[in-house]
Formats: sequence, C-alpha cells, structure tokens
Amino acid sequence: MPDPVRVPSRRAFLAAAGLAAPALLTHPVRAHGGQVSVRSGTLGARARVVPLAATLDHPQGITASPDGTTWYVTSVLRKEQKGLLASFRAGDGSLLQRQEVQDGQRYHPGGLKRLGDTLWLPVAEYRRSSTSVVQARDAATLALRASFPVADHVGAVAPTPSSLIGCNWDARLFYEWSFEGRQVRVVEHDGSARYQDLQWMGDTLLAGGLLGDQGVIDLLEWPTLDLRERIVVGATDRGVVLTHEGIAVAGKHVLLMPEDDPTRVFVHEWVGPAAVEAVPAPPVSTTEPETSLFKKKPTP
Repeated sequence: MPDPVRVPSRRAFLAAAGLAAPALLTHPVRAHGGQVSVRSGTLGARARVVPLAATLDHPQGITASPDGTTWYVTSVLRKEQKGLLASFRAGDGSLLQRQEVQDGQRYHPGGLKRLGDTLWLPVAEYRRSSTSVVQARDAATLALRASFPVADHVGAVAPTPSSLIGCNWDARLFYEWSFEGRQVRVVEHDGSARYQDLQWMGDTLLAGGLLGDQGVIDLLEWPTLDLRERIVVGATDRGVVLTHEGIAVAGKHVLLMPEDDPTRVFVHEWVGPAAVEAVPAPPVSTTEPETSLFKKKPTP
C-alpha cells in the first residue's frame, strides 16, 4: 500500500488556530486488516423509492429519527459553496426544514448520524488533507449546539454511546474522539473500500461506499477494522451505484441515497444486524450559534 497519510495532530492544528489545550496525543495505529472468513450478505428486496422534494445538488449523508418518520440529509451546494442540512418527511419526501451549515471555507458536509436528540456531522473543506469541524446539531431545530475542529477532511461521522467515530477522505484513516473533541485514537485503514457513510450498529461499524466500481456495505470490527460481513449492491436505473453516497439502517429497512439532483432515497428491506437505539448523548459544551471556532486561517 502507499505510504501512510501523514496528518497533523489535533493539538498542532488547535495551536495554529489559537485554541490549544492540554490533550492526549495519539499516532496512527495500523489496523489488523483481517479479512478471513468474511460472510457474504444480501441486500433485501426494494420496498419503495422516495423522491426528495428539494434542490440538494450533491447529497452526502442520511439518517433517520427514532420512529423512522423523518429523514435528515446533508448535501453540498457546489455553485453557492454552501453546506446544507435538511429534514424530510419519510412518507412522501416533502421538505420539513433546511439549515446552512458551512463554516468559512468549510462547506462540504459529510455522512451524519443521530444519537438521542443530537445530529453529528462533519463539515470540511472541499479537498482532501484539509480541515473540518465536527458539529452537534439539535435534531428538532437543526440549530448548532457545539462543534470542534479536526486537522483533516472528515468525510463521515458515527456516534457510539460513549464516543464519535469518523473517517477521512476515501477512508484511509479512521478517528475516534470524545464528544468534546479530544482525539482518542487514529487507525489506518488497509482495505481498498472508500467509505462514504458510517453507522454504529451496537457492536460493529456499518460502512457503505465503493470498492473499485462496485458498491459495498461492510460490517467492520472496531477498532481493528477487521471485515466481518460484506454486501455487494447494484446500481439505480440511472446507473449510479447504490452506495455512492448516504446509507442508514432505520428499523427493518436500509436507506440508500446515491444520486445528485433529482435525489431519490431507495428503501430496501434490511436483513443484517439490527441497529440498536443508543442512549441519548451526554451534554456537550456549547459555542455561539454559527460562530466559527477558527480564529485565523488554519494550516492544513
């Protein structure tokens, strides 16, 4: 494999941003990469296809409310250089709310997931090896509750009951942080899959993305990233691989959102492990609404 990606430590980045605080520094740990006795899973039957009634341009991530009646979607408005978080009625795809989430030069939101009444999502510069903020937003109002900076392009975030897991552009590195933003670990990913969205499933990490020109849904051990199960998926009638962008397990279904405008959500039966509803997120420190944490231009 190529030489490991070298990413500045979070503390070095915070120092450059004028936000340094005592922190435990960590270095990338190489994942075991074990792919022995991998189970081959199957994508369930398609239940329905729901068009989303909004201009999203380039959708990224999707997640659902506990009862499955509301979907939350992130997208990039490339021409306007804005990031968008929107909520939709799952029954008919009608738009409920929308909120811009960009932070200065960071306007590329990624894969998001919900923990309790909080939505966790990254917003990054639109280039690899750059910078991001990880945001906590109120699921009812979409308002910003808290955020912390990361010295890399974070492409997706998945909360567990006790921490946050994320991956960078093309999922070459996986991160784990506390809810306050303290980096716990960095794990190098030796696999070839390029993950676009993540979800914590109770004891494994679900990751959807691309493997060459194929679409895959993988179940990974954490933090070894050993591959436990793989589901190979097909494409839409527009020829877009189903796992090209957002994926979320919601109850007995899996939501797949692969296409740019006009965006559709493909709802399939889920025959894999059940998604466990985690306990509500603990309180996190707040910041001023929509105020950047970056006091000056960060050094990538």
